[in-house]
Amino acid sequence: MRELSVLVQTIIGGIGIGSLYALVALSTSMIYRSMGLINFANGSIYMVGTYLGMIWYRGMVMGLQFSYWVSFIIGILLCAGFGVVMERVFRKLADVDLRNMLLGTIGLGFILDNLMIIIFGAEGFAVKSPVSSKPIILGSIRILPQNILLVTVAAILVIALQIFLTKSKTGKAMRASAQDRDIARTMGIHVNQSNAITFAIGFGLSAAAGILAAPIVYVNPAMGSAVGTKAFAGAVLGGLGNIPGAILGGVSFGIIEAISAGYISSQYTKGISFIIVLVVLMFMPSGILGEKQVDKV
Repeated sequence: MRELSVLVQTIIGGIGIGSLYALVALSTSMIYRSMGLINFANGSIYMVGTYLGMIWYRGMVMGLQFSYWVSFIIGILLCAGFGVVMERVFRKLADVDLRNMLLGTIGLGFILDNLMIIIFGAEGFAVKSPVSSKPIILGSIRILPQNILLVTVAAILVIALQIFLTKSKTGKAMRASAQDRDIARTMGIHVNQSNAITFAIGFGLSAAAGILAAPIVYVNPAMGSAVGTKAFAGAVLGGLGNIPGAILGGVSFGIIEAISAGYISSQYTKGISFIIVLVVLMFMPSGILGEKQVDKV
């Protein structure tokens, strides 16, 4: 019975961290589907989005201090605006060569990491949780309220995104543009505008993930490196460019990581998780829910 409780506890923890990976993986997949671009700077954007929200929560901007949720919204909006700006930069690079965009994302990551160190320093800071730190006890299972908050808000964001993409005129235009931009143009859809909205949503999702995770991690300029890599692995595991696949892959990667840490060793967590991903891809090269993608030009 105790072994079962430990397993359930481990899986719950994995779902919590997996929800974080899922949001960043969703960002990766949306941008890839819209422009054929793998955003290697997504971990850095996750980190920058965290800072853009937490500086208001901690009163680091001219002494102005807001609640956690107001700071959450501000951080998402600022990061979304940054996404719109970066879409225009990458659009210019795409006119030259798709490889320039890939190199551009790598360069962007380096720039953002070092810029945050220059502005805020390398040490970082801890963030107070907006909910109680006292665990919720269900029998022999303990659940942190912040984990419940993370999973709940992540689920709300995913559902809201799905409704937006399937029900709104703008969302349908984004899907059409991602599927075939040439045909979308002939139908009068503004493809570049759709891409800009996709970047805004993608960057906003990464920011949301970082701000939700801030109370359970140490906020610092290096916090995005591991998350970006794991989220990318989750996106690939689920099927790069597939939105449900990104969610499934991110959550699955979190559960795999938690189980390997709990039952094998936390020292080998990264290696074991990536090995399992590679084994899955050997049998399903396109990922669990993957589909063939057409290169964007």
